[in-house]
Amino acid sequence: MSASRSALLVAGPCGPDSMETHVCQGFAELGWRIRHFDCRRLTGFHPRLDRAANSLLRLLIREPERLRETSLLRAIETTQPDLILVLLGNQLSPKTVAAIRARFRVPVVAWCQDAMVNMDRQYLIGAEYDHVFVKDHYMVRFLRDMAGLPSVHYLPEACNPHVHRTVELSDGDRERYAADVMTYGSLYYYRQAILTALKEFDLKIWGAKPDWLVDRLPGRHLGRGIFEEEKCKAVHAASITLNTLHYGEVEGLNARAFEIAGIGGFQLLSHSPVVEDHFVVGREVETFSSRKELVEKVRYYLGEPEKMATIAAAGQRRAYAEHTFCHRLQELTLVSDVG
Repeated sequence: MSASRSALLVAGPCGPDSMETHVCQGFAELGWRIRHFDCRRLTGFHPRLDRAANSLLRLLIREPERLRETSLLRAIETTQPDLILVLLGNQLSPKTVAAIRARFRVPVVAWCQDAMVNMDRQYLIGAEYDHVFVKDHYMVRFLRDMAGLPSVHYLPEACNPHVHRTVELSDGDRERYAADVMTYGSLYYYRQAILTALKEFDLKIWGAKPDWLVDRLPGRHLGRGIFEEEKCKAVHAASITLNTLHYGEVEGLNARAFEIAGIGGFQLLSHSPVVEDHFVVGREVETFSSRKELVEKVRYYLGEPEKMATIAAAGQRRAYAEHTFCHRLQELTLVSDVG
C-alpha cells in the first residue's frame, strides 16, 4: 500500500512540543492521513482540568482509562486506519486493545518513549500489541526474554527539524536566556543533586518543579517550562546545555539528546555507552561520568567557544541526517509492514 493513501490513528496525550505532535507532523510529511486521538482528554477544556480530572478519577474508578474506550472505537470506525500507533502504551487498557481487535483488522503498535521505571500498571506488557518499540536496549531484552513479548524493537527518540532548529536571537533574547549552563525538564532530587555541583556558574533551570521538593538551588529555577521556539532560543543563548539522563535510562537516551542536537546547541550529557551508537563523543556531543568531571568540562569548554560551536554544528548535522522523526517513522512502518 502506498503511504500517500495510508491512514493512521495516533493515540496519546498531546501538548506543546510533545512526541504526539512531532509524530503526527512526521507522518504527514511522509504522506499519511492523520487522526489524533487524545485518550486522556476528558473535560474538553484546559489540559490542566484534564490532568486534575484524571487524578481524581484514578482515586474513584478502578479503570479510568476505559472511559474513553467508546470514543476511541468510534474514532477508529470513522478513520478506518491502516495502522493504530499508541504512544507510551501504558495508558491504553489491554481490555481496550482486545475490543479493538474484536471489531477491526488493523495492526495496533506501541512506541514507548518513557523510562522503564514509569510503566505504571504495565499495560505495555499486558496489551498484546502487534509490535512494541522502545528506546532502551535493556527494555528490548527484558520485554522479549522475561515478559515473553514476541515482537519488541529498539527505536530511539528523535528531533523534528521544523521545531528543533537554529533561530535568530534578539538582544532581548540574549539578555533573557543567556547562561553559562542551562537545562530543561522536570526537576527531581537526582537531577538537582547533579546541578548543585554547578553553583559557581551562571545556571538556568527550566521546567516543572514539584511543590514538595526542597529547593537547594535558590534563584536558579525559572518556574516554568519552555517549548518549541522559546526552547530553541534558550538553548542558543546558553553556552552549554546540560542533559542529565534519568537513572531509569539504562541503555537508552532521552528526547533531549536529539532535541538539543537538532536545535544546534552544545550538549554536555551523562555518559552512557549508547551515546556512541548515535553520536561521536567529543566531535558531535560531549559527555561526563561524574560530578567532578562535569565541573571540569564546564570550566574547560566555557573557555573554548569556537570548539563548542564546531561540536554543536556537527551534532546538528548528524541529527538531521539520521535522527529525525521521519527516519524513525519509516523504520517503524517498515517493521510493522504497513509502509
